[in-house]
Amino acid sequence: MDIIATDGVTVVFDPTGGVIDDVIITSEHGAQLRPLHKAPWTRDGEVLPQSIPLIEQKLAGDFFCAPFAVSRPGVPLHGWTANGDWQRVNGLGEAVGLYNLRQQVEGARVTKEIKLRPGHPFVYQTHTLFGGTGQIPVAHHAMLHVPGGARLSFSEKLSGRTGPTAPEADQDKGRSILAYPQSFASLTSIRRSDGTFADATFYPFNENHEDVVVLTEKLSAPIGWSAAVAARDGFVFFGLKDALMLPQTVLWMSNGGRYYKPWNGRHTAVIGIEEAAVGFHLPENEHLPTGLALASGRTARVRYAFGAMPVPDGWSCVSDITFSQGHVTLTDASGDRRALPFDTEFFAGQ
Repeated sequence: MDIIATDGVTVVFDPTGGVIDDVIITSEHGAQLRPLHKAPWTRDGEVLPQSIPLIEQKLAGDFFCAPFAVSRPGVPLHGWTANGDWQRVNGLGEAVGLYNLRQQVEGARVTKEIKLRPGHPFVYQTHTLFGGTGQIPVAHHAMLHVPGGARLSFSEKLSGRTGPTAPEADQDKGRSILAYPQSFASLTSIRRSDGTFADATFYPFNENHEDVVVLTEKLSAPIGWSAAVAARDGFVFFGLKDALMLPQTVLWMSNGGRYYKPWNGRHTAVIGIEEAAVGFHLPENEHLPTGLALASGRTARVRYAFGAMPVPDGWSCVSDITFSQGHVTLTDASGDRRALPFDTEFFAGQ
């Protein structure tokens, strides 16, 4: 494991597989927040069969998927960026980790930068793909464990959909409870397979299920955001993205609905807030951005930052995230605001 650290933030990164295994954010009052999820088998040190993809064996935190959620011959689940070998090219102990991926992605060379800034409660990530061919779906795969529940909110969306088929259609292997496929105008009213409706802005909203929904940005602003107020678990999580490069947000709702190994019904209260460019949920007549275009001589950069802070008194749901020079401001539904230091040049970099 590599340690990348600065004042107030520590990142534990596993270069074998490319997983941000843990993040510790220390607030100005000394509270230590560890918002990211670790699968039970990683916490318990279980040895899993080699037939299980490396990324599932090490399932934790956040990782970059290229390609995301599709199968390629000879390529493991979520691509080599989530299963390959990342070679560090700068010194340990620094506040920036620079890495090269030993494997290629569709012919592209890939680099990773994990950057921290003193006093900023954020982890800044940039993945750069040089060359390659074709178009591939990509995503950041951040996961939270929220046994006490979390209220979810997002930048303005154009639409929401489920995919063509349920993640767990075989009742002997698992259980999904939403209707597939469907479109919906709001997370507050998603149709279940039994014809009733669920409010998915609060998660978990049910027990024993595995479901996936995809939200598409309206692109009213170049930077999109996601937030989760986990009041009982003591943190507010927020993710910020280049919305032109990652125009979808995939919500993976994993709450004990997989019965087979290594899940065994014990992977509960996990919400993946996965900022993506993907099209598996779209009908053929929809023409929305669904991937990252690779080409010889072309450089593609994907930027994503996430962070956390303690839950202020009275907060229930983030209603907006705005940007000003050197700061982001989170606004609660109550109207209360918190300004946090942020590198506002991050999304403008070349």
